[in-house]
Amino acid sequence: MAATTVTSILLALFGTALVGFAVRNLFGNWEPIVKRTPEQLREAEVQRAIRRLRAEIDRFERGG
Repeated sequence: MAATTVTSILLALFGTALVGFAVRNLFGNWEPIVKRTPEQLREAEVQRAIRRLRAEIDRFERGG
């Protein structure tokens, strides 16, 4: 095989892979996926607990 034949085959494979990747991205899932680290999960849990505590304090102060 000549060098131009090998180059043409590689170029065609690369182009096919590139088009396949573009089609997969075009028709793929458009919703972002949030991947949280364990530290972020713990921080979110702490924030929820703080909000619950503040709500309970407000409810207690309004009731008493």
